[in-house]
Amino acid sequence: MLESPWLYLALNAFTISVPLIRSFDSRVRFYTRFKALFLSIALVGAFFIIWDVLFTINGVWGFNSSYLCGINILHLPLGEWLFFVTVPYACIFIYDVLNYFWPKAEYFEKHERNISVTLVFFSLAMVAARYDKLYTVTTFTFLGLFLAYVHYQLKPAWLPKFYRAYLVGLIGFFMVNGVLTGTGIKEQVVWYNENQFTTVRIGTIPIEDMFYGLLLILMNITLYEYFIDRFNLPRSSK
Repeated sequence: MLESPWLYLALNAFTISVPLIRSFDSRVRFYTRFKALFLSIALVGAFFIIWDVLFTINGVWGFNSSYLCGINILHLPLGEWLFFVTVPYACIFIYDVLNYFWPKAEYFEKHERNISVTLVFFSLAMVAARYDKLYTVTTFTFLGLFLAYVHYQLKPAWLPKFYRAYLVGLIGFFMVNGVLTGTGIKEQVVWYNENQFTTVRIGTIPIEDMFYGLLLILMNITLYEYFIDRFNLPRSSK
């Protein structure tokens, strides 16, 4: 079943299926914040698509046609374009659901500063140690700079809740990204140039992917929260 040219599209459908269906739940009412959601996805997606196109053209990573439907736009398969919609959608949905049912994130509120500072300095250390690895240095440069901006400049009250949601979202990340990088299938949907990353993997997943995903979702939630305030949209609360 997994050995199919529709695999990447199927993984996108799997990712968004439950969040999309439950978006109209009368309690969380996720649909009331669609304006903020899709503006965030569009703006952040544009940034990541440019990054993705450049890395694909330069052979930092690429895609296995055996698992693709054949539709390509700017050197990227359709499944890759949808990835930057379905993954943020699902993760922001998780964020809102957790905020509704568990408004307090005590552990993360207590340790937010330590988590943020550790991630910023870890990012700087990775850039210094792996400056010759393009995927590694780009991911950790963007992550370190953006997280420092959020933590030190914006100082948002929602940051602890973001960490909680990201941790929960890792369950789906390991499932979907695991398949994309070769878990349970003969080859990889997405391959990586081993000269351009640390080659450290969790299972089949390059460790950089975890932090790439962290940056993707952090940027989306930062804009999502901004647009909720900007348009005075209702928040998920009991």
